[in-house]
Formats: sequence, C-alpha cells, structure tokens
Amino acid sequence: MLQADEVIDPTLSLREVYNKYLHPNVLPQDDEEMWNALANGKVLGCFQFEGAVGAQAAKKIKPHNPLEMADANGLMRLMASEPGAEMPLDKYVRYKNDISQWYNEMDTCGLTKEEEGYVEPYFKSSYGVPPSQEQLMRMLMDEHICGFSLAEANAARKIVGKKQMSKIPALREKVLEKASSRKLGEYIWKYGAGPQMGYSFSIIHALAYSFIGMQTLYLGIKYPIYWNTAYLIVNSGSLEAEEEDTDDDKQEGTNYTKLAKAIGQIRAAGIQVSLADINRSEFGFVPDPENNQILFGMKGMLNIGDDIIEEIIKHRPYNSPRDFVNKISPKKNVMLSLIKGGAFDHMMDRKECMVWYLWEICDKKKKINLQNLSGLMKYKLVPENNEDQVMARRIYEFNRYLKAITIPANKLKPYYVLDERAMGFLVNIQQEDIICQNGNIYCILKTDWDKIYQKWMNIYRNWISENHDEILNKYNELIFLEEWNKYARGSISAWEMEVLCFYYHEHELAHIDKNRYNFANFYELLPEPQIDRTFTKNGKTINIYKLYKICGTCIAKNKNKGLVTLLTTDGVVEVKFRREYFALFDKQISAKGDDGKKHIIEKSWFNRGSMIIVQGMRSEDMFIAKKYASSDGHQLYKIDEVIEDEIRIRTTRAQGDAEDEEE
Repeated sequence: MLQADEVIDPTLSLREVYNKYLHPNVLPQDDEEMWNALANGKVLGCFQFEGAVGAQAAKKIKPHNPLEMADANGLMRLMASEPGAEMPLDKYVRYKNDISQWYNEMDTCGLTKEEEGYVEPYFKSSYGVPPSQEQLMRMLMDEHICGFSLAEANAARKIVGKKQMSKIPALREKVLEKASSRKLGEYIWKYGAGPQMGYSFSIIHALAYSFIGMQTLYLGIKYPIYWNTAYLIVNSGSLEAEEEDTDDDKQEGTNYTKLAKAIGQIRAAGIQVSLADINRSEFGFVPDPENNQILFGMKGMLNIGDDIIEEIIKHRPYNSPRDFVNKISPKKNVMLSLIKGGAFDHMMDRKECMVWYLWEICDKKKKINLQNLSGLMKYKLVPENNEDQVMARRIYEFNRYLKAITIPANKLKPYYVLDERAMGFLVNIQQEDIICQNGNIYCILKTDWDKIYQKWMNIYRNWISENHDEILNKYNELIFLEEWNKYARGSISAWEMEVLCFYYHEHELAHIDKNRYNFANFYELLPEPQIDRTFTKNGKTINIYKLYKICGTCIAKNKNKGLVTLLTTDGVVEVKFRREYFALFDKQISAKGDDGKKHIIEKSWFNRGSMIIVQGMRSEDMFIAKKYASSDGHQLYKIDEVIEDEIRIRTTRAQGDAEDEEE
C-alpha cells in the first residue's frame, strides 16, 4: 500500500524495501516516540507485545533499547521462584528503578562481596533478573560459581527449552552440589535458574523477536493509517490469513473477534474507520491518509462473501439503491447488511433506504379477496362488531377445521368426516339436520356445508367490497411492519454494530445517565484493586475489595478463557469471568413450541451486539467480574432495551433448556 501510493519508493523489490527502511541497521533505535508507543500500547499488532501479558510487560518495563525489549520478551515468560513469590517481571522493574535493592537482596541471602562480584556479570545487565538461556549457561559454567562444563550447561538449557519438568529436581541438586558455597548455590538456583524452569528464551530468539517488534512499532508510528489498514485487512480475513487463536466468532474467513477489537482500539487512537461505500469500498480495507481514515472493506461485513464482492466491484458504478438491486439482484441478507452498514448513505438516508427496500420485497397484495381472510384475521383487521360478524368468524374457523380433520383419502369424495367436536359445533349452530351417517362414520355432504359457509362468507365479501382500498392499505402496512420488526429493529448504531462490528455513529449507551446507575469509567479507576475493608478468618487477613459497575456492548468473546471484550462509551475493556459463570450465561436457551419442536428463545448474553452491565474491579488492564455475598446487586446484568437515558435490565435467564451454541 505504501508503494502503491508512492509514500515509499515504488520501484524497489521487497528485499530492497526491507534493507532501505526496516533493516535493524537503519531502524532509529533511539526514537523516543517509538519507545513511548510501546510502553503505552499505541501500536496495534506490535510483535509479541499485543496480548495482555506482553502489553503489561511493555507498560511496566518501558524498554528504551533493543536489549531491554529482549529482556521484556524473556521476562514475560518467567515464573516466580516459588509459590507466592514476586514475579520476575515486577522484580526487574523494581530493581531497574533502584539497583541497590538487588545488592541488598544478595546481602540478605548471605553472599560475600566476592561472590556478589562473581554474580554481577550474569545478573546486572538485566537488573538482577537474568531472563535468557545464555545467562543461565554462563553463570553455571563460571568456575567461581558452579563450574559446569559446556555439555552440562547445555543440558540445563535443554531442560528449560524443552520443558523437561521431571529433570528439574536433579538439576537443582546438581547446582547446589557443585556451587562453590551453599549460600551461593541457593542464590543461583532461586534467583538465576529457578525462574527459568517453566520456560525461558534464548537471547538470540528474544533479540530477533525484539527487532521484529521494533519494525512493527516503526511502521505503526511512521505510517499509522497504512499500518492500521494492514492490520484490519489481515484480521478481517481479506488475505485469507491463517488464524491460530481460539476465538469463537468467525465467519467465511473473517475473524470478527479480532476485527471488532482492532477497530475499537484504532478509533480510540483517533483514527476514523469509515462506513462501507457501495461505489468505493474494496475487498479489504483501504487507507485514506488525506482524510485520516480507513475505508471499510466489504470482506469485514456480516453476510458479505467473496462472490458478491466481486460482482459489486464488477458492475460499478451505481447511482441508487434501486440501480444496485437491478444490476446485482442480491439476496435479502446481503442487501440488509449493505444498508445497515451505510453502503448507500451517500445516495439516500439510511432508514429511508431500509423502508424502501423492505417495502419493495415484502409480500404486499395488489387486491384483497376472501383468499386473504386468514392474513386479515392474523393482523386483527377483520371486524367483530356484531353477532353476525362473530358468527362469520366461527364459521370460517370451523371450515378450516373440517378440512383438517378430513383424511386425505376423502378429499375427492362428497363428504366431510365429523368428529365429536365438529358434531357439537353443528348442533350448537342449529345445523344438525345436515349430519348423516355413512357406515359407522358421521359426516356431512360438502355441498350442504358449502351453502351454509358461502352464506356467512358474504358478510366478509360485502365488507371487503365496501372498504377495499382502506383494508388493502392497512394490510400492506402491517405486512411491512412485520418485516421491519423482523429485520430492521433498533437504532442505526445497533445496525452498525451488527454488520460492521463497530459504532460509526454514537454508542447505543451514549446518553445513559451514568450517575443514576452508578456506572464507572474503567479508565479512571486505579489500575490495582482497592481494599474496601478487611476481616480475619482462621488467623488470615481477608481483603474485601471495592466493586464498581461498567456497561457496554459485547464485541468479542473467548470461551476457553472466560473473556468478554466490551466496548464501553470510554473504550475497549477486557472483562474476565470465572469459566463456570461464563459458561452459564454463554449458553443459548431453547424451549418446545406449540408445534412440538425446539426453538431458540434466548441466545448467549455475550454474543456480539449484546449490551451488559458487569460488577467487579479493575486489575491492571482487565476488569475482573466479582460479587461478594454481602455485595448489593448482581455480578452481571443484561440490558434489554435503551429508552433515551434509561435502560431496561434483568439478571435472570429465560426458562428453558440450556445448550451450547453451534460454532
């Protein structure tokens, strides 16, 4: 894209582009903007630092050179030296800010000044917390420490690199046995080797990763529109990118989980993502640097597949929605998505466009007659203002019942078969004289019944004849409204979330009175849980933390981790639930209908577009759902409706059978 727009030299090969702009030798390693962007998480897709763990590592360590970035790459993978101990990443930050604390640690562990001098070459460069396999090998091989041979040190490295957990106890004993003093051996194991036993990187690996991370940072800050466009292209499936995560919301190659999160973060960074445009949008996202925006790619839209995109591009331009329909003949779900996604906004008001399209395709009638009586009754248009009209309806319904109970074999015969209920009705309306018996079966001649039926139907014929145009208009309006309620309910913002995974217009909850409902801004909460009160139980001090409520729209979920990505009015927030609790509200609810079949009556509360309220607390960059027995309210609420600045909520699920949703 950079070459196509001649932002960089378009004549260069890929290798030449790499060498000129991205080779480690030419990267600006002292660029403060780049390092600040890493610490602040402002570049999406920064290699190895995109996830929650990597983001925290960058935020805490604030690397300012490739070696510190390599340290961060290694430290984020280390474990605590023992259960409950400080994490190596946090210790690194603490010692980086005050290296004297590391020397105090060695003094406390009983090392002599001479032994501290032996340790320094392997610890001090990474502020007392060595994260690499090479540091491990070198400290073990030092003749003043353990004196391992190269083969022995390499064997120790393999235990780490291949996660050979069963061999760790023997390695520990060997370290303690070969150490020049017991205290030095214990220190080396606890603070040098032990944290790496879960897994650690080779410095070659970590440094290579870091240079790739720097390249992504460089591109992200120097060419933000192009970088973020590329990020959206990959995550919308426009390049048929191979995904390796376990997110649950994919369709036709589009990873809506990553797409929704990425758009939310990009918009939070001040870069606009446009609506779809039937004449301008391409297969994937397109950079529009002049307007500081990214043109939405049709591949990222719900229900828009590769074939229809090719047809849309092939038959351009379109001068109206009608022109588009005439040229393409799109399926209903395709056209609805295009309208909801704003593809025709430059031609026609969006709601007017939806009205036009649904009016065009709904099952309107050109004239009304007795054949439409069932539909007229369905929409409650048939009058029942007097006894004759009430009786006419009863006769109509009985006629349908007669045909339903008469077995198919009797259809060509001159009789309707009667059951006890039918006979009772005929007696009730004083028509028992037409009942006859054929063998052991009671029946009536179809001709006899038809005379009675047609007489009563004249009431409807006359009513239709006298009020035809009025009835026709009302009937067609109700047919249209049924289509509207089925396909087009909700605000324009809700439409956008449904098909684009983001709000181009304001958030559906933008006008909610947050003070009234006691909603908090996640980004204004302190990053660590705040203690509200404490109590003692079995000699242990138990902390009770302050709880807050946040609200937003679900844009993604991860079943395996119990995570929901929530788009609040203040930004994108990751919400963590206990897996069992997550599963309870993630299932869909079904119930048997009158037809005896199972029907879905409620979907997952965490599907994209669902609006929820969560009670819990902030922990760094995540909101942890939480409720104590003494807490007011609930851990989770479902927002069913937004009415201006008010919301209608509930805390319980529909009654029925819970089952996992199909992927």
